[in-house]
Amino acid sequence: MNHLSCTVVYKLYILCFLLLAWPSASSGQTIRNVRGLVTNDKGEILIGVNVRVKGSNTGVTTNTEGRYQLAVPGNESILVFSFVGYTPQELPVGNRNTIDLQLIPSAKQLQDLVVVGYGTQKKVNLTGAVDQVGSEVFQNRPLTSVTRGLQGVIPNLNIRMTDGKPTRSATYNVRGTTSIGAGGSALVLIDGVPGEPSLLNPNDIESVTVLKDAAAAAIYGSRGTFGVILITTKSPAKDKTTLNYSASYSINKHTIRPKMVTNGYEWAKNFDDAFTSWNDYASHPQKANSVFPFSLDYLDELKRRNDDPSLPKTDINPTTGEYVYYGNTDWLKELYADNTPSMEHNLSLSGSSKNVSYYLSGRYMSQDGIFRYNPDDFKTYNLRARGSVQALSWLKVENDLSFTQTNYFYPILNHPSNTPVWRRISDEAFPIAMLRNPDGTLTENASIVFGSFISGNNQSELTRTQIRNTSRFTATFFKNKVHVNGDLTFWRLNDVETRIYTPVPYSKKPDVRLERGESKLNEDDDKTNYLAANFYADYEHTYRKHYFKVMAGYNYENSLLKSRYIQRDGIINNELPDFSLTNGLNFTMRGGGNEWRTLGGFFRVNYNFDERYLLEVNGP
Repeated sequence: MNHLSCTVVYKLYILCFLLLAWPSASSGQTIRNVRGLVTNDKGEILIGVNVRVKGSNTGVTTNTEGRYQLAVPGNESILVFSFVGYTPQELPVGNRNTIDLQLIPSAKQLQDLVVVGYGTQKKVNLTGAVDQVGSEVFQNRPLTSVTRGLQGVIPNLNIRMTDGKPTRSATYNVRGTTSIGAGGSALVLIDGVPGEPSLLNPNDIESVTVLKDAAAAAIYGSRGTFGVILITTKSPAKDKTTLNYSASYSINKHTIRPKMVTNGYEWAKNFDDAFTSWNDYASHPQKANSVFPFSLDYLDELKRRNDDPSLPKTDINPTTGEYVYYGNTDWLKELYADNTPSMEHNLSLSGSSKNVSYYLSGRYMSQDGIFRYNPDDFKTYNLRARGSVQALSWLKVENDLSFTQTNYFYPILNHPSNTPVWRRISDEAFPIAMLRNPDGTLTENASIVFGSFISGNNQSELTRTQIRNTSRFTATFFKNKVHVNGDLTFWRLNDVETRIYTPVPYSKKPDVRLERGESKLNEDDDKTNYLAANFYADYEHTYRKHYFKVMAGYNYENSLLKSRYIQRDGIINNELPDFSLTNGLNFTMRGGGNEWRTLGGFFRVNYNFDERYLLEVNGP
């Protein structure tokens, strides 16, 4: 190699070294984790606070304990904290690893009106523990119900969902543990009247207020013992006409799926080892469950077929003529779909003139379920019509009519003990068992686990229909110092659930068809009629720095529930399930219900001096 070529090679080595070293030198900032706690001015934790690195897309939100942890690129980074209703703050990281922060409510928010029991107050004048969020928490989110939209939004509001069904009502808890044995849920009012949040269109909500302490909820008496949640729906837009339409389509996937052993031989060997050690190595299992035989000879044959994938996974016992299975079945994959789509459409029209205002809205929401076979399906229809007329200079009349219908279809197991599918998975769904026979029929194990999902006609159809109408008036006297309010609400809720059970076909031998399960039809019908009336008046007066307000009224409620349950076996035609097409001798008919009513008064007295010294007295 001559001198020139050596010089060129040497320069190339130097150039490669510089190119490799430059990125690491330019990115020499050490990435480290910064953590902390975010609270409000009262020391209460804040859930869902946005914490991000300024000038980047890196960010997190505080968890249910108000804490966050975020990776920052260097000491020069600046953290930005923001939360609805609070003044955003920016803090330099420096050399700190822990940054705790107390967010302060914005001055504008302090002047905003907050919905309280039978009225509104300026936030700055509140004496009780009250939190409020606006409609922004429900926007641009695919929600099956209001309840899911409120989870993690309001501090100290604990929402408990018993399962993932879209029709499941939630328990609202405000003050933590309420009772040793009886428990208790917060009182939920929609526009001042008890209602079911799961049947409300999230896009119709203007604000949600939580009355947390005894002082704030005292006006509702014993019914507000565990806190009160006030949901206020939207009012018509002022002096203009507004048309809004929004649509969304989403595909949902499982975030977590249990990792199960799906290799048949691996599972069977572990099963044999566990059974033998449990019995002090004195015996081996004879059955994997009540219907699946097991032996050491079977285990040896399973190993042979596992080691040679070319061998079939199904054979026939020459003695009994029954199928023998050597499977590697992933039962969870067979049970659950890969993804679940959902779709939502919202349309609203709002407007007003000098004396007339209106608000019309509609919503359609559809969500497919999680099962692969005969999947569950949920649909919701919402309609609302709200209007008001300024009949006289001192009298305003309003009416609010809403209609909601939900249809929920889901497959059910045809099993005498009515156990859920998760229990059948744990008891019967072994990898060595298989879903189908070579001829396409279901195996006996499959018929027990979720064969009724595959065969169809084992299902529940639940329809909830709600009609709710509220008429109210507001009268003002003496230069707007006296207000007289009244409202009358009628609410009808009808729940009808129909369950169909038909036998599940399966095979244990070629060309031999068997059935498992019952043939019956039942229907559960609940009708609730609810009537409520509120009448109250208030007087307010300001004299120099003194402000007085007195409010008093009464409330009447009446609720009547009627229930009916019918069941009969012997469905003649599985394709046409109807009580007129059943001929069984076993049938059940029962009814029942309950009725309650309340009548009571309430009052509130407010006084403040210069908006600095506040006094409030509430009473039922």
